[in-house]
Amino acid sequence: MSLLSPGALPQATDNQAALVKQSSIIFAGTVSQVAATSFAGVPKSARTIVVRVDSVLKKPATVSLKSGDSVTVEVKDASAFQEGAQATFYTDGWIFGSGVAVKELGHSLGAAGEPVPATEKNAPGQMEGQLSDQQLKDRMNESDFVVVGRVTDVHKWNVPKTKSGVPLHVTEHDPDWHEAVVTVESVLKGGQVKGNKVIVRFPQRNDVAWVNSPRFMKDQKGIFCLNRDKTSGAPTAKMGGKQVNVYTCLGHGDALPLSEEARVRSLLKK
Repeated sequence: MSLLSPGALPQATDNQAALVKQSSIIFAGTVSQVAATSFAGVPKSARTIVVRVDSVLKKPATVSLKSGDSVTVEVKDASAFQEGAQATFYTDGWIFGSGVAVKELGHSLGAAGEPVPATEKNAPGQMEGQLSDQQLKDRMNESDFVVVGRVTDVHKWNVPKTKSGVPLHVTEHDPDWHEAVVTVESVLKGGQVKGNKVIVRFPQRNDVAWVNSPRFMKDQKGIFCLNRDKTSGAPTAKMGGKQVNVYTCLGHGDALPLSEEARVRSLLKK
């Protein structure tokens, strides 16, 4: 994924350049509430503030975020913000559900920066990090299923152990596997889904090995590009008393907001 160039931000410093590289979501906004949250499911504390988005400078294609949205930001120092303050926020994703919550990596006070410039990978008008039509089509072609659905449950998956007591699959980049149960509302590619529910295994840990992998939370709705699990070491699981296939959704662009449905349907017809 191409990165926002430091020149896209006014008076960029070495620190800002580092923040740009570390951050998955960068936006300019105005603080509307302090010690508050923007949607249920986000733990409120003295360090959570609500920010109205003025412009989005960088985000993954899987995150639905636009000007006018309200975002919860867990900041490092709440005393640095008051209602009405304007800043550019360098953040990483935290909680996604009926809204977006992020954790601050850094900020610069002041009005919004310049829009993200177009690059070879970002055509004019294309959001930073958004997949091109060809990239998205390639991702869907590689997928076993493409479905529209809603996450009805999320829980930690305990990796089974072998008879020797050693975990089934060991890696230095421990993914902290979780499972999302997705109720399928419609299948766009791949045929009928048995029982209309699938288990999607995903890494919860924010590690360099899993930086592009979507994370899910209950009641999240979207479009999911699913592949049979060949990563966790256990390709099946029990659901409703039956052994079923497990799927993964690990790549950049493998989970999309519902706003992309018309684009996805159109690309699948081509």
